[in-house]
Amino acid sequence: MESLLRNLALQMGASPASPGEELTPYLRFERPWSQGALLLVLLVGTFLIVRLYLGERGGSLFYRLGLASLRVGLLVLTMFLIAEAVLVVERVDLPYLVLMADDSASMVREDQYADEAAGARARELAGETDQPDASRFALVRSWLARDDASLLRSLQEQHRVRLYLVSGSARELAEVTDPEDIGPALEAMGEVQAQGEQSRLGVGVRQVLTELRGAPPSAIILLTDGQTTRGEALSDVAPLAARKGVPIFTIGVGDDTPPRDLALSDLVVDDVVFVGDTVRFEAKLSSRGFEGRPISVRLIEAPPDSGDSAVDRGREVAAVQVDAPPDGQAVPFELVHRPEEIGRFDYVVVAEEQPREDRSENNRLRRTIAVREDKIKVLLVDGQPRYEFRYLKTFLERRPESIDLDVVLQTADPEYSAQDAAALPTFPTSTEGEEGLFSYDVIILGDADPLYFSASQLQSLADFVTEQGGGLVLAAGEFFNPVSYQGTPLEPIIPVQLSGARNPILGGESIEPFQMRLTGEGRSSPLFRLADDEASSLQVWNNLPPHYWYVEAPRTQPAAFVLAEHPAATGADGPVPLVAYQFVGAGKALFMGIDDTWRWRIGVADRYFGRFWIQTLRFMARSRLNRDRPAELATDRSSYQSDQPVLIRVRFLSAGLAPRSGEVAVEVERSGRDPERVVLRSTGDSAEAFEAILPNPAPGDYRIRLLPPPILEGEVPTAEFRVEPPADERDKVQLNRAELVRASSISGGEYRSVLDEGDLLDALPPARKIPLDTDPPIPLWNDWRVLSLFLGLLTTEWVLRKRKQMV
Repeated sequence: MESLLRNLALQMGASPASPGEELTPYLRFERPWSQGALLLVLLVGTFLIVRLYLGERGGSLFYRLGLASLRVGLLVLTMFLIAEAVLVVERVDLPYLVLMADDSASMVREDQYADEAAGARARELAGETDQPDASRFALVRSWLARDDASLLRSLQEQHRVRLYLVSGSARELAEVTDPEDIGPALEAMGEVQAQGEQSRLGVGVRQVLTELRGAPPSAIILLTDGQTTRGEALSDVAPLAARKGVPIFTIGVGDDTPPRDLALSDLVVDDVVFVGDTVRFEAKLSSRGFEGRPISVRLIEAPPDSGDSAVDRGREVAAVQVDAPPDGQAVPFELVHRPEEIGRFDYVVVAEEQPREDRSENNRLRRTIAVREDKIKVLLVDGQPRYEFRYLKTFLERRPESIDLDVVLQTADPEYSAQDAAALPTFPTSTEGEEGLFSYDVIILGDADPLYFSASQLQSLADFVTEQGGGLVLAAGEFFNPVSYQGTPLEPIIPVQLSGARNPILGGESIEPFQMRLTGEGRSSPLFRLADDEASSLQVWNNLPPHYWYVEAPRTQPAAFVLAEHPAATGADGPVPLVAYQFVGAGKALFMGIDDTWRWRIGVADRYFGRFWIQTLRFMARSRLNRDRPAELATDRSSYQSDQPVLIRVRFLSAGLAPRSGEVAVEVERSGRDPERVVLRSTGDSAEAFEAILPNPAPGDYRIRLLPPPILEGEVPTAEFRVEPPADERDKVQLNRAELVRASSISGGEYRSVLDEGDLLDALPPARKIPLDTDPPIPLWNDWRVLSLFLGLLTTEWVLRKRKQMV
C-alpha cells in the first residue's frame, strides 16, 4: 500500500526523495468522520445494498453480488469525497548503519583451517568475486561484493551506509546513500591493503559512536578477527553501544585454532668466498605450534639468478636437523659447506614445510655468493728467523696454487735473497708498480724493527691499509711488535692502543702457560673455525697446546673487535685482548698478541696451524680482492620488527671514491610502493663510512640501492631486509570468537561467521527513520483522477444493470 501511495504522490507532482531520504505517504481527511459514524454508515449502507440486489430479478446470484460490490465501492468513494481526503507526503531521513572492516596486518593472513569444510567454503567465497587469494581481508571484500553486492543494496534501501576501516583508529572509507555509490565503495575497498600495525577495535567503535552521537546508527556490523592489540577491548565498549541502542553484529573472519608456522631469519654468510673455504651459513629458526618437533633444514646450491626455482634447479649440499623452539622463541643453527667450483651461485636455506603451516614463503632464505680461486699475494716481514716465521714461511711456500709469497727477513745475510726464491733483498716501495708494496693483498708484519723502515715506508704501510684496502696482520714478538711502533704512522692502524702496552717478561714477570679464551665474536669468526661445525671447532680449540708468551695491551681501539682474550690477565677494560681486528679506511688490520701458533702443529702437523693461517689470510684479503665492488652497502640486520630502527651503512673501499660533501644517498624501496631517497652522512670516525637511521619502517620487504654520485664501476651495491609486523599482529592471529560473541551479546547484536550462509538482514533491527519535513498536502477529493474513478464505477454499474434489463 505504501509503495502504491508513493507512486501516486510522484505522479501528482511530489518531488523525488534526495539521497539519504525516503518518502512516507499516507491519507488524511480534512473533514474526518467519527469512527462510530463511519462504521455505522458502512454497515447499514452495505446491508441495504446487498439486500436490494438480492431482491432484484435478472442475472445470477454471482452477477448481482458483483453489482452490489460496485455500489458499495461508490458508497466508500462518496464518503472519501465528502471527508475531503488529501495525500500527505512526509520526508524522513534514513538512519545510519555502520559497516566496519578490520584492516590490521593480521588480516593479510590466509588461514589454514583445521576444518577442511571451512577451508573449502573460504576458497569458494573468495572465488565468487575472483579474489586473488583467500586471505582474511579478501574474504571481507568478497562477503560485501557477492551476489552483486545484494547485502549493500538491501541495506542502502533503508539506511545511510557508512563504510569504515579500523586498525589504529576508525577511518571513513565511503558512504552509500544511493545505488550508484555501491560500485565506487567496492572499488575503494578493493584498493585497501591490510597493513595496520595495531588493532584498536574498542577504540574504533567508541570513535564511531562519538562521531554519530547526534544520530546513532541502527547497528554496527564489524568484520574482524576479534584480536585487540592496543587499547580497550571490543567487549569493554559494548555496554556504551547498548546504552545508545546500537547493537554490534560481529562477523568473525579467520580460524580460531592456534597458528602454526616456521620462519627462518637473520642469515649471515660471506658474499665472497674461496674454493675450499669452510663457508658457514648461520641463521635462526623460530616456530609456533611445532615445539620440540625435529625440522629438517637444507642448503641448496643453484645456478645464479635462479629466482624462485632455485630449490628445484639446485642440489642439496648440506643439511641439519633443528628442534623447533617454544612459541615466540628462535634457535640459532648453522650449515657448513665447502664450495668446490668457482663462479656465482644462489644458495637457499630451506626449512621443510609442515602440515597446516600458515606461511611457506618465510621458510626460505636466499643469498648469492661469489666463489673465487684468486691467488693471495702475501708479503711476510720479520726481524729474525724465529719459530713462528719459519713454520709459517714453510707452510705458505708449500701452497703455490693459492699463495704467492714474498719474504723480507731483516737480519738475513745479503746472500739470503739469492739462495731463497721467496726472499726479497729489500723492503718493497709503493712506487714499484706490479712488484711494489701496493701489489700485495696481505702483509704479515712480524717482530720487525721499525728502525729498519724509513718514514716513507712506514707511511706506505699505513696507506696500504687505509687507501689501497689491503690487510695488515701484526704478529707480535718479544722485541719490537707492537710496542716499538708507538708514535709511527702504524699506531692508529693497530687494533690495540699502544699507550700502556708492554712485554711482561721485560718487567721480570713469569708467565704461566695459558690457552686463549674465545669471545662470542671469536667463536663465530671464520679465523678460529678449526672444524666443520662450531661444537667440534670448540672441542679442537680447547685441546690445543698452551701458549707461553703474550704482549699485554690493556685497551683496544674504539672500533676494534676482540676475538680472543687472556683467560686471567686483566686491564682497565677487562681481560687483556690477544687477537683483535678493526676496519681502517678501505682495509683492515689484525693484531695477534702471541708468537707461538706454531705449537698447534705438535702431533698433527699443519692440520690446525695451516687451517688457521689460510683462513686468516683469506679473511684479511677479502676487501682487497673485492676491488670490483668499490663500495659495500649493508644494514645492521636482515630482519626487523616494525618498531625497530634500521641502520643503513655504506663503506667505500677507497677514500678517493667517497664523496667530499660528506653525504651519500641510497634508494629504499618497499615492495609495492614508490622508492624513497635516504641521505647517509659521514660517521666522522672515517671519511669512507656513511650511516643513516630509518626509523619505524612499515612492515614489508625492502631493497636498498646506492645512488650516484659517485658513479662507480661494476655492479651497483644493493642490500635487502625485511620488516615484520608488530609482535602482537604476528602472535595474536587466531580468530577470537569468544570476544566477538561476548561483545555482540552485551550490545544486543549477534555473532556470525563470514562463512555462514544465513541472511543477516533478518537479524538487523528495523530502521529508525527520522522525520525531516512534510510536503503541502495533495487534495484527492477534487482531483480529476478520483472523479473519473467515481464516474467510471457509476457508469459500469449502469451498463451492467442495463444488460440484464434491471434498469
